[in-house]
Amino acid sequence: MSRADSLRTGLALCAALLANMACFSVFAALLPTLQAAWRLSNTEAGIIEGAFLIGYLASVPFLVAMTDRRDARAIYLVSTLLAVLGNLGTAILGDGVWTGVVTRLIAGMGLAGTFMPGLKLLTERLSGIGGNRAIAFYMATFSLGASLSTILAGAVGHRFGWQAPSYVAGALGLLAIPLVLGNTRAQAKPPGAYQPLWRRLAIAWRNETARGYSLAYGLHMWELYGFRSWLIAFLVMATTGTVGASADTSLTTWGGLVLVLGLPASIIGNEIALRIGRHRWLTFIMPASAALSLVIGWSVDWPLAAVLALLALYTVTVSADSATLTAGAVESAPAELKGATMALHTLIGFTGASLGPLAAGGLLDLFGADTRLGWVIAFAAMGLVAGFGPSLIRRPS
Repeated sequence: MSRADSLRTGLALCAALLANMACFSVFAALLPTLQAAWRLSNTEAGIIEGAFLIGYLASVPFLVAMTDRRDARAIYLVSTLLAVLGNLGTAILGDGVWTGVVTRLIAGMGLAGTFMPGLKLLTERLSGIGGNRAIAFYMATFSLGASLSTILAGAVGHRFGWQAPSYVAGALGLLAIPLVLGNTRAQAKPPGAYQPLWRRLAIAWRNETARGYSLAYGLHMWELYGFRSWLIAFLVMATTGTVGASADTSLTTWGGLVLVLGLPASIIGNEIALRIGRHRWLTFIMPASAALSLVIGWSVDWPLAAVLALLALYTVTVSADSATLTAGAVESAPAELKGATMALHTLIGFTGASLGPLAAGGLLDLFGADTRLGWVIAFAAMGLVAGFGPSLIRRPS
C-alpha cells in the first residue's frame, strides 16, 4: 500500500470512528437532566452508564478475536448497524432505568464491533513506526470522539430535548458505513486450524508482556471512564452547589472541550514513550495522575476557571498513557494472535471501564453527591486504583 493510500485509509477509519462515537456520551453529557426526567438515583445512573460498557464487554471477546479468522471489515459494518439500532432505541423507548440499560447495552455491543475491529483493519495495513503512530492516532481519535460526543449531546439535547442526541448519533453512525466501504477492501483470511475462543484467549493471556500492559490498561480505564461519566455532574455541582438539572448549557461544552485535550495528550504521551521507553513513561505518568486525583474533589467550590484548569490538567494525565498501553500490548503479540490479544486487552480494559462509573456513583450515594467529601472520595477512588498500573507491567530487561 502506498503512503497516500495508507494515509487515506487511516483518515477514513478515524473519521468512521468519530461518527460511531457520537453515541458515546449521550447519557453522561445529559446525566443531571436524565436523572430528573427518568427519576434515577446516582447508583441507577451509574448502572445505565455501566450497561453501555457491559454491552461492549460482553461482545468484544467474540467480535475482536473473530478478526483473526474473519474479515474485520464485515464485522465492523454489521456492528455499526447494531449500534444505530441501540441509539434509536434510546431515543424512542428510553424512560427509566431498565429501558436505559437495554438500549445502551445494545449500543455498547455495536461499538464493540467497531472500535477494536477498526484498529485491526488499520494494523493489518500498516506496520513499523508508522503502524505504532497510526495506533496512537486511532486511540486518540477515540478520546476526541468521546469529547465531541459530549459537546454534541449537550448542545443538541439542551436545545431539542434529551432524545435528540440519540437520533443524531444513529444518523452519524450510518455515515460510517460508506467511509469504511469506500476506503478499505474485503480481505480473505488464510485458512488455519480452528481453535475455540477460550483457547486463543488463554494463549494470549500467557504472553506476560502483553498481559501486563492489558492489566494496567484495565486500571487506566477505571479512572478514565469514571472521570468521563461524572465530569458534567461535577461541573454542575461546582457551579450550582447541587447535583441536578442545570439551565447552564455551557457546562457540557466546557466539559467536552476539557476532554478534547485527551487527543494530543495520548499522541504526545506515545511519542515520549517511544523516546524514553514505555515502562519509564508509564511509571511516571500513572502515579502522577493518581496524585492529581486527590486534589480534584477539593476544587468543587473554587471559581469555575480554576476548576476547568485543574480538570484540563487531569485530562492530560489520565489520557497520556492510553495509546502507550495499547501499542505495548498489540506490538507484544504475534501476528496470528493480534486479534485475540486485542480482544483480551479490550475485555480487561472495559471491565475496568464498566466498574469505574458504578463505583463512583455508589460512593457519591454513600458520602453525598451534594458534598465536597463525596467528590473527594469519588475522585480519589478513580485515580488511586490506576496508580498501581506500572507495577503490573513487566520491566524490560
